[in-house]
Amino acid sequence: MPTPSAPLRVLIIDDSAFMRASLRHIVGHTPGFVVVGEANDGLSGVEAIRNLRPDVVTLDLDMPGLDGIGVLKRVRPSPGAVPVVIMVSAFTTQGAALTLSALSAGAIDFVPKASEHFKTDLAQVGELLRSKLAVAAAILTGRDRPPARPRPDAEAPSPLPHTPPVVEPTHTDAPAPLSTAAPAAAAPAALPRVAAQHHRVSTPPLRAVTMTGAPDLVTVASSTGGPQTLPEFLRPLCPCPAPIVIAQHIPAVFSRSLADSLAATLGVTVVEAEDGKELAAHTVYLLPGGRNAEVFRLRPGVLALRLLDGGNAVYRPNADILFRSAALTARRPVGVILTGMGSDGCEGARALAQRGAPVLVQDPASAVIWGMPRSAIDAGLASEVGEPAALGRRLALLAGREG
Repeated sequence: MPTPSAPLRVLIIDDSAFMRASLRHIVGHTPGFVVVGEANDGLSGVEAIRNLRPDVVTLDLDMPGLDGIGVLKRVRPSPGAVPVVIMVSAFTTQGAALTLSALSAGAIDFVPKASEHFKTDLAQVGELLRSKLAVAAAILTGRDRPPARPRPDAEAPSPLPHTPPVVEPTHTDAPAPLSTAAPAAAAPAALPRVAAQHHRVSTPPLRAVTMTGAPDLVTVASSTGGPQTLPEFLRPLCPCPAPIVIAQHIPAVFSRSLADSLAATLGVTVVEAEDGKELAAHTVYLLPGGRNAEVFRLRPGVLALRLLDGGNAVYRPNADILFRSAALTARRPVGVILTGMGSDGCEGARALAQRGAPVLVQDPASAVIWGMPRSAIDAGLASEVGEPAALGRRLALLAGREG
């Protein structure tokens, strides 16, 4: 693991000499990073990873011989471990599908390149790559190390009335149980001290929920690490009686491929959301990449989505916009915040909390990037915290089906 003061060592793997030179220039002009090697094909890339032991690898997908996915399968990176792999992939439908496969194989994120326009898009690619390098730095230097999971406020009522409690598994390989607000007691339970030295303040207790009944809409915020995490969350939940709408931060060309990939993986209906179309039960809607959306009432008892231009939102699709509209429109909305850097979803979760609605948050320790979950937890907006599959099972119980 690198020390905070040492520059992070980057290996570039790409079969294009122009791409290698461009990436070398971008990384070389990014403070805190240094290029330690290059490889022009997958096989030499695997050898370079083993010999140079870089902290970060930028990896091309389409290479002769051993492609980027083949490289990932041989080095098998794991979350938080060296090296952190960032894919550099063609901005095409075929490239999008392969990129999603690469994310499933261990890459943390990707930088799309428009092959035929790359020379004119170099500044934009540089900006994107630097943002991904910042994510890698946060992971590798410990700045993204999560605090301990919050414990329930012992004086708060159970946050999910009329649903059975989650029982902690007795076998050690089972997913961790959800944290929920505990029954009333004589004194509040002590909160654990935060493990990471960067965070010495106590974590706020979990928020109690006053809304009752099965949800009529599930809204989800997801960013870096989302394509890997969403199947874990959705598998025990789907098919869900309530429509599920996901704001996954992703470029436009990738959202349809992600929807197709989730549908094939889960065996349920997953579609890219359309403007004005009725939201149906047993269906997962992925907001189009780069576009925001708000929920509106199409007719009594029927919800739909209105697609919006990106506007001034930093993150797109924007979860805050989605959550706030759900809080205003749905009768029994639920918010879910999964892995991601930043704080998208936090302000929208505040609107849901004001309705007394549940906000389920991924346990930061299980997230690829824990910024979004931590923001909601630190703001005291989380009603439950758990690993993605545990959140899915809990929502399945709320929705009235077995998870």
